[in-house]
Amino acid sequence: MSQNNQLNDSIQSQTKKKILIAGGGISGLSAAFELSENPELEITIIESRPICGGKMTGYFNPENQHFEEHSIRALSSTYFSLFNIFDRANLLHMLTPVDDYQFYQGAVSSNTDSHVTVPRQQAISLHTIESMIHTFGLNRKNMLQLVQRIIHHVNASEEARQKMAFEKAGDVLGIEDFEPHTKQFIKNWFGILTGARMHSKAVDIMDSFVLMFLPMTEAPVLPAGNVSKSYCFNRPTSEVIHALVEKLQARGVKIITRTRIVNLHHLDSGKIRVDLTQQSVLSQAHDPTHSENMYHTDINVEELQKQHFDAAVMAIPHQAIWSMGLLPQVKKPFNDEWSFGTQYPLTDVPKEFEPFLGKSYNLCFDAPWNIVFQIQHQNGFWQDVPFPESYGYNLSATCSSPFNKGTLFGKRFMECTPDEAKEEILYQLGITDTQQRQTIAQSGIIDPINLRYTDNWQSYTDLETVEMGILQDNGKRWVNLAQIYVRNADDALIETKTQWDNIVLAGEIISVTGRWKIPTMEQAATSGKQAAQAILDYCKLPTQVNLQTSQLEHASHYKYLDLLVTVLNKASKLV
Repeated sequence: MSQNNQLNDSIQSQTKKKILIAGGGISGLSAAFELSENPELEITIIESRPICGGKMTGYFNPENQHFEEHSIRALSSTYFSLFNIFDRANLLHMLTPVDDYQFYQGAVSSNTDSHVTVPRQQAISLHTIESMIHTFGLNRKNMLQLVQRIIHHVNASEEARQKMAFEKAGDVLGIEDFEPHTKQFIKNWFGILTGARMHSKAVDIMDSFVLMFLPMTEAPVLPAGNVSKSYCFNRPTSEVIHALVEKLQARGVKIITRTRIVNLHHLDSGKIRVDLTQQSVLSQAHDPTHSENMYHTDINVEELQKQHFDAAVMAIPHQAIWSMGLLPQVKKPFNDEWSFGTQYPLTDVPKEFEPFLGKSYNLCFDAPWNIVFQIQHQNGFWQDVPFPESYGYNLSATCSSPFNKGTLFGKRFMECTPDEAKEEILYQLGITDTQQRQTIAQSGIIDPINLRYTDNWQSYTDLETVEMGILQDNGKRWVNLAQIYVRNADDALIETKTQWDNIVLAGEIISVTGRWKIPTMEQAATSGKQAAQAILDYCKLPTQVNLQTSQLEHASHYKYLDLLVTVLNKASKLV
């Protein structure tokens, strides 16, 4: 490069607004993607882990011949923010349409009548609901009451919706009046699909019902091929994240990993400075296929601490945001819950799992740990993906309620050893033969992304985001590095802006635009887009971020259906 070009680049860099993004999860990367479209901004991402992705981290590790994933994920066609970013980043080809959901009970999985197939090329139909009622022995009156609540929610006023933001979902549903078996079915359903609980904000669960059952507008651009209501990644999720990171780096975004922000200073000048520390504990986990070369940077951490940023997006866990004084309205960090993924390489597919081959996303309704899973193979979702040597299949299972007692050992997950936990999951999924179960479990692995089973747990105690399991008799305990946030009814609603106009928030705790509150990854991506818009507004840049959201189709029809269902419900009570 000539001296003139170097001088021009230096002058241009000095005139750009310097933007800090704390956190390289999907919300931070979404904010970075939007902001990096503007050449007047210089963007730096600081991530505590060795690679970006947060809870979307997942890869095939050739060193130990294992898939290492925190969770498998289905993306709804109503995910406007994610599909918008994937489309603009040329990543839509990394998604494959889901053919169907398989709803089943593991305890009776050998009985083919225990399965209900829900095609994802269409909305859930009344016939499907009838099939569930018959197959799983549900109470018809309770299910009709559930339908009544959903339809009534569609017609709720904004005032009623605001009230439901601080009411428990179970109270609004009247779940305590349900027959026990149906009550547990409904609780498991939402524990599996959205991580929601009966103590969650009622508006969130009711919105999730609407999104699942009623026709919603789909994202303007979807992956090529047959349109589905759901899509899954056709490769480990970190490959998608790496492709997005490469796009950001090509735009000049600097990414600093293995570095944690421990404090943030809002200076008298209005600028922002951060205190940093090298993150050695979290660096124990790494992606051997990418991390060493992808995130190479010449930026020195000591020099980075001296930089003054014009604005910042804080897309880090709420515990860290709270510790920096950016949530003054919150008395203490919100409560989180445990969720983890487990991978089992398979030489062949047990007969219990044969119905779940292909492009099927599967939900086990009598699993106490609320398990959703896929059978990965080359003719299923994953295409052109290396598999462990001598294994043609992979069982990928995610547990979202491991605080319940298991059916095999009668223990909560936190009380189990890794060997017990791996067996427990298989048993809950219907593998009841002891020898077969132990053979499969022997090659399995439990969430190396976010979980550690260790007697060296003291080294993690200074991290705000860490939660410890109980101390077991062998001196070891589970250490959870990243829990899921469940939006409890009494939690404050958190807006994008903070007490400073140039420091904004993103992530799973943030309230997002749109009438219908879409959970999980879409919510995080939308919060990143909102944060980017707030930064653009602060910098007085005219760019407008696309914050379009899914809408209910034929909304006026439900005004009359509400009355009809009310009459039917009253009639059913007289029977």
